[in-house]
Amino acid sequence: MSRLARSLQACAQFRMAMMIFRTTAQDVLGLFNVTPQTRQALADWRADNSKKDTVVPFVEAHETSSVYQLEPGDVERVCRTTEHALGEVKRVTAESIQDIVDWHPDFAFMHVLHYCVEATSELPTWQRFCEFVREDRQARAMLWRPAQEEVQRVASSSAGISRSIVKDAMRWRVGNAYYSFLREIYVTTHLRAAGLDVRMHPLADALFRVDFWCGRTACSLLVKNSKFHKDDEGRKRQTSELLSGAMPPFQFHKIQLERASRFGVVHLPGAEQIELAAKQLHTVVQMPSPGVDGQS
Repeated sequence: MSRLARSLQACAQFRMAMMIFRTTAQDVLGLFNVTPQTRQALADWRADNSKKDTVVPFVEAHETSSVYQLEPGDVERVCRTTEHALGEVKRVTAESIQDIVDWHPDFAFMHVLHYCVEATSELPTWQRFCEFVREDRQARAMLWRPAQEEVQRVASSSAGISRSIVKDAMRWRVGNAYYSFLREIYVTTHLRAAGLDVRMHPLADALFRVDFWCGRTACSLLVKNSKFHKDDEGRKRQTSELLSGAMPPFQFHKIQLERASRFGVVHLPGAEQIELAAKQLHTVVQMPSPGVDGQS
């Protein structure tokens, strides 16, 4: 990198550090709610009887701010000090309880995790997150109580399956969501440290499948898993499908990790993947956006 390029990057980092960033649900809708697919997804979500009186107003009032105050070192410190979110749970055991594998509480896990960061102004370790969802009234209603009720329901209705196994399956489910969140925050902080105005919001994540974005580039971070999302296969709806047809069009960037090879360690992208993503996003952000007629 040339001396001029380093100087420009340092200036960009300084400007971003001095600014107070906020991202609201209206920011998300103004950017992404521009295709028939996203409009339909939003309408269905707002009309859902299990969500319209609780989830919808809460998420639409959410502001992302504290996330932008985090630095890569904050995430690395949490990764070093957190208890292992999956404990001693075995994958084969956890994924044998299909009711828990398929369980989707009214509030998405990412809703709760984002709320935790904004409410406490810190990125939680696993043990701190568990404490938060037990003790905070809102978080308790969002996750702790529904999870306990689901464990009780499944344990009571499944002959021959112990309650401890059902609890293990629930820990696996929530623990993996926690690790997914850590990875997203890790990547986001590194990209922002590289001078990119990367944004996040739980509405974009849970409804439009956008883990984070930079300008008009929608980004996805995932671990290969053919059951949910591997390359362009799996049962999760694709971000590119939801945003197809937008004018001007969106760009899409995907960071895809192999499945973890070590148990008990937070599975994060390597430095080379982060550097490549930053380089590619810098290139895309500097390109002029095409107009409606395809001309810049």
